[in-house]
Amino acid sequence: MEQQLDALTAQLHEWTESALALDEGHFPRELLNELEDLISELKALMDENLSEKDQRGVTEQFVNPEMAEVVERFPRVRRMLERALGSDFMEQLQEEGEGFGGLDDDDE
Repeated sequence: MEQQLDALTAQLHEWTESALALDEGHFPRELLNELEDLISELKALMDENLSEKDQRGVTEQFVNPEMAEVVERFPRVRRMLERALGSDFMEQLQEEGEGFGGLDDDDE
C-alpha cells in the first residue's frame, strides 16, 4: 500500500503543479479527467480496509497549500473535490489554505 500511496502522491504533486501553472478562468477538461482518476485511485486505496487513521493519512495527500490555491482559483475543481470527498475534506483544505503564510514576526 505504501508504494501505491507514494505513486499517488507523486501523480498528485505533478497534477497540482500543472494546475497552478494555469491562468485563472478556464480549467482544461483533460486536467479534470486526471483529477477524477486520482480521486478514484485515492478511494480505491481507502477501500482496502484501512483504519480511520490510515484513511486520514491518504486523504491528507490532497490537503496542502497548493491544492487550496487551486481550489480557490478554479470553482470546477472545488465542486469536483467536494462532491467526491465531502465537506469535511473541503473544510480541512480551507484551513490549510488559511494557515499558509509568510514568516512569523518571531522569525525576524
